[in-house]
Amino acid sequence: TASEEMSGTRLSFHCWPSSRLEATRCVAPIGALYTPLKKLPPTCAPPTALPYDPIRCSSCHAVLNPYCQVDFRSKLWVCPFCLTRNHFPPHYAENITETNLPAELIPQYGTCEYELPTVPPSGPPCFLFVVDTCVHAEELAELADSIQQALNLLPEDSLVGLITYGTNVQVHELGFEACPKAYVFRGNREYAPGRVGELLGCNQPAPPANPGAPGQQQPPSGPMGPGQEVL
Repeated sequence: TASEEMSGTRLSFHCWPSSRLEATRCVAPIGALYTPLKKLPPTCAPPTALPYDPIRCSSCHAVLNPYCQVDFRSKLWVCPFCLTRNHFPPHYAENITETNLPAELIPQYGTCEYELPTVPPSGPPCFLFVVDTCVHAEELAELADSIQQALNLLPEDSLVGLITYGTNVQVHELGFEACPKAYVFRGNREYAPGRVGELLGCNQPAPPANPGAPGQQQPPSGPMGPGQEVL
């Protein structure tokens, strides 16, 4: 749709429910599909990332956006999600007028990118492809071709992951070319998040600074438990 081309976002709803009762009557769950790295028209987003932290609602922590109601006299803005009235910070209140708006309040800027000065660099970008394998072979081949095209467009330092799900869920390790390697989870069993992290090896404690120091217990060097890794 035209809205999706302008914002890179596809929503499952047209009107946001104003109460919990209305939310329970929604046929489809409330959600949004966002396209990362989408090239937006210059009229739909700021030309560069905003080099400051976003202004957030004091109640629900939603970010200031063009859909907020603004009271220019009292220097307040109303959150469209929880209807909380929020004061602008001093550096906003001193300069904001109906003709002098910050980028996040300009009506056509429905998408803004922020460079957070208070957040340290978190490393290269990560992309996780989650693929439903319960489709026809022709559709799966087309999907594989689309993923190949997407991989060619990613930054060179990106980290890429792949999860496929059908009867079972498979978390693939992509660093092995000689043979496919994956962690397999049964589709008819529910796993707690902590258990998933344990099976994937994500919850292992950091190794000691001096592993040979006396009094430090060495981790077992034997094979992993059953069900942790499947070739």
